[in-house]
This record gives sequence, structure tokens and C-alpha cells, in this order.
Amino acid sequence: MYKFLLIFIVLLPTICFADGIGIVGRPDGHAPIGIMGDHAHKKGELMFSYRYMRMEMSDLQDANHDISRDDAVSSNGSYKFMNAPIKMHSNMHMLGAMYGISKQLTGMLMVPILNKKMQVRQRAGDNNRFTVSSRGLGDIKLMGLYGFNQNNNSNWLLNFGLSIPTGEINVKDDMVMMNGSHSHKTLGYGMQLGSGTYDPILKVGYYKKWEKISMGWQTSGIWRFYQNNKDYHLGDEYQGTLYAAFLINDWVSISGRLDGKLRRKISGAHAHHSNMLMSPVFTKDQGNRKINISGGINFIIPRGELKGQRLAIEYKEPIYQYYDGLQMKSDKMITLGWQYAFSFKDLF
Repeated sequence: MYKFLLIFIVLLPTICFADGIGIVGRPDGHAPIGIMGDHAHKKGELMFSYRYMRMEMSDLQDANHDISRDDAVSSNGSYKFMNAPIKMHSNMHMLGAMYGISKQLTGMLMVPILNKKMQVRQRAGDNNRFTVSSRGLGDIKLMGLYGFNQNNNSNWLLNFGLSIPTGEINVKDDMVMMNGSHSHKTLGYGMQLGSGTYDPILKVGYYKKWEKISMGWQTSGIWRFYQNNKDYHLGDEYQGTLYAAFLINDWVSISGRLDGKLRRKISGAHAHHSNMLMSPVFTKDQGNRKINISGGINFIIPRGELKGQRLAIEYKEPIYQYYDGLQMKSDKMITLGWQYAFSFKDLF
């Protein structure tokens, strides 16, 4: 993926040699690639997108205090878990499509494919380790985007939709027991692929651009109202972000943003979990608050066979983290993305 990005950037100046059909705008015409549902499309316009998102986690924290893995598994300590996570990474491939249904209404579909892996150590010592993983389809999201008070330089946008429980919530993998035997156990909440419930989503955002600068913000919420068939439901999530971009030329811009996220605790408990056996990240203490800072580069090809195609990268790091219970800390997140919009009438 990184090699592809480098090759694409190097070739950008050389591939603009003939007219294409893509819809051309400014490189900052879309929000940073880590934000979704930030823009609408005109009637008859279609856009396909692909995002690759990698999140890495390591070390443990309870409230705002760092906790060592030894403390997490000590039989004489406060936690007394039988194992503790060492590190975890999550890779998400997000396939997306948007279509302009009318002048003001755009439909959007997002299909995530997840691959998660976690390394765990046992109470017996840091040399006693094993790895668990999960992979598959996540929860599909269907959204409607309604633009109002739109003009060439600013736009208000309302997102409304539903998260559909297509992701598995009873993923299992082999775990090593204290006596060295293996047991096929249900993985913890953070390693599952979905919520198991139909969850409403609402977002409100605003975008404005000037000659060389653009700015915008978005707030969003996802609500979980009832328990899934495993006797729990994930906590509600609320998020807000403020971003700005600077136009370097007609095909590249740089962006920065600040975002905060609140996730409430899980209600209930998975019917197949044994919390003392599972590592701390597997328990239902999943509520947290985070503030992150990000920087990105955004490209659009203004002419040529690839006219209108967008490529972007964003790097994110946390600057504040607070956890309700013992959990793994976020390290960083990298998002790579491709977007291509065109009009049906230009195909014929």
C-alpha cells in the first residue's frame, strides 16, 4: 500500500495527457480522508471509494493511569486477570459508494472488511505468549445525506442512516490455558466484528472554502438501544471534529484536524465470556474518551486519463486518553484512500 502511494505521487505529473471523464474540483473539495459523509453529490453523480485504515494499540491504562502488564495479571493486585494484551492492530478495508438521488439528497453505502490481531501474555510470564485474531465483514452502513443552504463556497450537510449488524459477534479463536492446553474461546468485545444490533446514526456538518483555505466541522452520534442475541449492547458513541486545509496548487493540498470521541460503557455481558480468563481488553470496561490530532495530504488529478481521481493519506495520534476500566491505549492510526466521482451522462 505504501509503495503504491509513493509510485502514484511520483507519476502524478506525467499521467495528465488526455481528457478523462472524472468530475474535477479542488483537492480540498472533500474533507480529510479520515472523515466520511462530508459532501453530497449532484443528481446523477456517482462516486466509488476505497479506504485502508490501520490502527495500532499497546500498553494498558485505567482512567488516566498507566498500568503494567505484570500488575494486570498479578494474583495479589487489583485486577487478577489470567492474561494481558501486549499489542494489537486492526486493519480495515472500507468500500464505499455514493449516488446523487436528487439535487439535495445523496445516498451512501459503506462496506467494511476487518482483520484484527492481538498478542497476549499469560500470568506465568512475558515469555508465555499466544496470538488471537479475527477477520471478516463488519457492520454495513446505509446513509442518506441531505444538503441545504448549498452554494459554490459553503455547504450544510445532514447525515442520517442505519448500521446493519452484518458483522459477527461470536468470533472464536484458540487461547492457551495456564496448564498449556488450548481451548477454543469466544474473543472479547474489541476483537469482534460488529455490534449485533441495528443502530441509528446521525451526523451534522458544515464546510466553507476561500481562495486558498477551506475549513469545516462535523458532529456525529451512533446509538445502541437494545441488547443483541448475546445479552449485551455496545455503548453509544459521540464524535466531533474540526478541520482545515491549505491549497498548494490545483492538484494538492495539506490538511490538519482535531477530533474528540466519547464511547460509553457496554451494557450487559457477552453470554460466552469468562472475564477472569480473558485479558483486560476483553472485559466490558469499554468506555473511553479520546482527543486526537491528525495531518494529511490530499491529491486530485485535474486533467488526463485519470481526471477527477483523488488520493489521500492521513496520520493520527492521540493527545489525550481516558479509560473507564483497564484497556489498551491507542498508539496511532493511518488512513489511505482513493475516491473517484463521475456523472452517468458523461459515459454516453
